[in-house]
Amino acid sequence: MKKLIFIFALLCCSLQATAQIDRSQQPQPGPAPAIQLDEPQQFTLPNGLQVLVVENHKLPRASARLNIDLPPVFEGELAGVNALLSSMLGKGSVNIDKDAYDEEVDYLGARVGFGSSSAYASSLSRYFPRVLALLADAALHPNFLEEEFDKEKNKLIEGIKSDENSVPAAARRVENLITYGKNHPFGEFIRAETVANVQLADVKDYYAKNFTPANAYLVIIGDVDFATVKTQVTDLFSKWKGDSAVAERFPAAKNAEGLSVHFVDMPNAVQSEVSVDFTTEVKKTDADYFPMLLANRILGGGAQARLFLNLREDKGYTYGSYSSFSTDKYTRSRLRAYASVRNAVTDSSVVELVKEVNKMRDLQVSKTELDQAKAKYVGDFVIALEQPETVARYALSILTEGLPKDFYTSYLQKINAVTIEDIQRVAQQYFHLNNARIFVTGKGSEVLENLEKAQPLGQALPISFYDKYGLGVDRPNYDAALPEGVTAESIINRYLDAIGGREKAEAVETKKEVASGSMQGMQLEITSKKTNRLQSSTSVSMMGNVMQKQVINKDKGYNEAQGQRMEMSAEELAGSLADTAIFAELALDPKELKVLGVSDVDGEQAYELEVKSGKSFFYSVESGLKIKVSETQEIQGNVMTQETLIGDYKAVDGLLFAHKITQSFGPQKIDFISSSIELNVPFGAADFE
Repeated sequence: MKKLIFIFALLCCSLQATAQIDRSQQPQPGPAPAIQLDEPQQFTLPNGLQVLVVENHKLPRASARLNIDLPPVFEGELAGVNALLSSMLGKGSVNIDKDAYDEEVDYLGARVGFGSSSAYASSLSRYFPRVLALLADAALHPNFLEEEFDKEKNKLIEGIKSDENSVPAAARRVENLITYGKNHPFGEFIRAETVANVQLADVKDYYAKNFTPANAYLVIIGDVDFATVKTQVTDLFSKWKGDSAVAERFPAAKNAEGLSVHFVDMPNAVQSEVSVDFTTEVKKTDADYFPMLLANRILGGGAQARLFLNLREDKGYTYGSYSSFSTDKYTRSRLRAYASVRNAVTDSSVVELVKEVNKMRDLQVSKTELDQAKAKYVGDFVIALEQPETVARYALSILTEGLPKDFYTSYLQKINAVTIEDIQRVAQQYFHLNNARIFVTGKGSEVLENLEKAQPLGQALPISFYDKYGLGVDRPNYDAALPEGVTAESIINRYLDAIGGREKAEAVETKKEVASGSMQGMQLEITSKKTNRLQSSTSVSMMGNVMQKQVINKDKGYNEAQGQRMEMSAEELAGSLADTAIFAELALDPKELKVLGVSDVDGEQAYELEVKSGKSFFYSVESGLKIKVSETQEIQGNVMTQETLIGDYKAVDGLLFAHKITQSFGPQKIDFISSSIELNVPFGAADFE
């Protein structure tokens, strides 16, 4: 009975308390939680190496991270030496060859990695002493072998060449170059020519000057004993010698004299890279650092931020638009608002990016926006504290960046102390929009005309033009007249002549082709069968199993994936019939085609022939052969452009056929190599059922 009365009393109190809550008002956020950070145990070796140890015995694991606090280094004509050093470290040591080193690391179940100014290792704590010894051996006694150097040098050059036509890479390259200058470490970039200059002696010299203990930090975390670690580290690292790297002085990054557009023409771009970029004087040690963090979060810090809600959710210009605020103790901070957008809305995206940055200055943010931004920071901070690595990382930041000792213990109080007025104040003071640069990297023939008409802040802006390496160039001329006599019909006829002649092409009744390619480590085989009677069958197999299939037979067709068959609609069938042709050019009517001009295709000039809305064939000006197909289509509400590069033509029964097809799937590219092409082979009715 007493128990029932007690429960009833509790219920009444609960109801009374509930009744007193005004649910029409949003609850006020509570005070920021007090942060108590355990300080790592520390010691310093006579050579200057500072060691931080965080004991955590929850799991039987331990890790070590070596960081060299290296000031920026300008590499100049040897740009790439840093990257080569990074790739060569960790390939064994003067005491253990590469194969034996890798075999022992695998046997111990460890993870070991190296950079040009860092090293990392982790393992079960029972093996950690040996793993730490392996890390120290490879880091302090690298076996710089000529054979490995040549291999890594060739890999780096090939990587640079394969990335030459990457639109995002070109955009970042030019942005950094113009922001910091070509003679600044943050503005230079690696070129194949500079990598070719680098010799093994240069890598050794760079290592000797910069991989030194005088400005190095070793952080050890996990199931370890401090006294034992101190003894082992002293034994392994005390003989490491070297002075602090000399910090060179570089000119500070400068903003533009006025808001302006910097345009990079990339004829292969299927979408534009757009950003609004400026530097600021705010440092991590400044009181205004925390309002700037929150201002950036509200502007473009995620899916709830203004840029995302505007350019993606409202306008549908992009998959996502964001902003970043980055600080560096060696140079000015940088704020960048950016998006990858469809070609057709490049100019509109520029206007919206500028509008959102300017709105941060002109209008106060809402309480809801500020509360959401604070809640995100608090949540991320508290979750991070659950990791012992966080304690070490914060302690290391205090040492290397000159932060006050209470920087992280008072972090949340400083975040929560930021007001709406603070956000607008720092935006007005540090968002240097009138001196910002607008970077646009895209297909000029499609975007430049409208971009020149765009009026961010109500006025047209001056535009400077650059090539993909940041060299100033004249405005591209997309209206240049075609050579006399070049028409859609002449382009098609020249292509047919180049492959062996129209008469031979028309005599081909069937074609069977087998090609293979690798996608995410999986080997794919594609078998294609076509006739000149609107019939085709394409199957994609993996390990002998058909994963996907498409069949078209005149007035019907279907797609099949994982055993599920889907019949084509009349509209889908009509759009696919053209792809059944053995030679698409034989079915084209020159009167319905349009020559769009001359375009660059991987450094080769090509006539662009629009065969239907959103689809173009590109024919080499020099050889007449078809070298690219570009098609834009809408998929689930998103407009996407797919590019197919065509090459490696070889003769089959007197006709030239491409034996290499490079297909783009977003940022990924897959090469399909034909192993066999057979002409006029007999097909039965079952081949197209």
